[in-house]
Amino acid sequence: MRRYEFVEGSSKKFWEIELEGESFTTRWGRIGTEGQEKTQDFESAAEARKAHDKLVAEKEKKGYRLVKSDQQEARPLTAKVPSNPALLSAVLARPEDGAGWQVFADWLLEQGEPWGEVISAAARGKPDAAKQKAVSHALRDGAEGVEVTWQHGVIDELSLAPLEPDESDPMHVVLERFLRHPAGHFVRRLSLGLPPSEDTEWHMEDLAKAIAAAGPLPRLEVLDLSEPSEHMDQESWRRVGDVRGLWAAAPNLKELLLRGSSGSDGGAPLKLAPIDAPHLEKLVFFSGGLDEAAPREIGAARWPSLTHLELMFGHGNYGCSSTVESLGGILSGRGLPKLEYLGLKNSEWETDFIDAIAASAILPRLKVLDLSMGILWRDGAAAIVRHAKAFEHLTRFILDDNYFEDAHVAAIKAALKNVQLGEQKELDDPDEDEPYRYTTIAE
Repeated sequence: MRRYEFVEGSSKKFWEIELEGESFTTRWGRIGTEGQEKTQDFESAAEARKAHDKLVAEKEKKGYRLVKSDQQEARPLTAKVPSNPALLSAVLARPEDGAGWQVFADWLLEQGEPWGEVISAAARGKPDAAKQKAVSHALRDGAEGVEVTWQHGVIDELSLAPLEPDESDPMHVVLERFLRHPAGHFVRRLSLGLPPSEDTEWHMEDLAKAIAAAGPLPRLEVLDLSEPSEHMDQESWRRVGDVRGLWAAAPNLKELLLRGSSGSDGGAPLKLAPIDAPHLEKLVFFSGGLDEAAPREIGAARWPSLTHLELMFGHGNYGCSSTVESLGGILSGRGLPKLEYLGLKNSEWETDFIDAIAASAILPRLKVLDLSMGILWRDGAAAIVRHAKAFEHLTRFILDDNYFEDAHVAAIKAALKNVQLGEQKELDDPDEDEPYRYTTIAE
């Protein structure tokens, strides 16, 4: 039970609240009396939590102060973690320097944020393991598939990957609860599985909204939204959705991994732009059916720090609307001044694809070109040999997992010394003039 008190002039009142699953109980009255009590029930734990947090915020706004809690860690979602960009910049510049964390901890304490004590203890080399365990347990609140690692008195890595719909709070509510607490607000690496669902809404939008609501997350460098899912293994049913809020929520993001298809069932459409990712160095998009919005919006954006870009396209039957033409912005290289690794993988294109890459403005700047997981075969091999001079500067030219036969491999290796030709897929009907070929990731 959390107890708040308001003492001002002749007014001496208390207000208590206890949240349990799909209901909460409040008690209120004059200090020194038993007061009155009321229990409210809701349709879900998420609704109860939302109403609970709203009431707490209203009381705090009126001047009620928390004086006792059996679960101090369960802060309301409306709480804001104090921000000091200058101090945080110093911490980010030297993250292993305990002195920087100590200064930041002292500042948090000056702002009335008690978690500063936990950060201070870690900065002195004596992390409060009991307090860290307690807050992790409270924020998890029974949710499954949660893993945390700690460093500097904050959660360094947070992974959420439940396998079935949670009986208590939905995944995005648990995530937001973690991120709004100072222990999770300074997370460095965040890995999120596909939220379990009993319907067909297999997308990441709710998680992206939770991140945006809790942001900006000043220390978040790696965001992985690509974890394979055991509870939904159809790539063509999985969506990314509208994740535009991530850019402002993670201003120092260095690595982003996405997984999703555009599908053919009217699922949540992909929305990335407007893109603002000045520090992003690596972007990987796993897909068995990539919407053309992805290469077009990526190609139209500015990526001043991006060195590694991988896109997987997939099969038209499973939602791939991308075309060679939709790669125009990427191949122009206008917004990619530092790109060194370009992966255009898992595609159904062949001759026109090779021709476009060989003539592109981005190719001379690249060190690695990855065209693996596709359907390259006889015509693709001929096109590569024909354009060998354009590719000879590459450190690595990756052509694994296509359909090259021994004769094609020999011809390519004779023309280029930098190729990586690992295991190739075998044709199902090699005697056909145009045998059926498929991308590695599709359905």
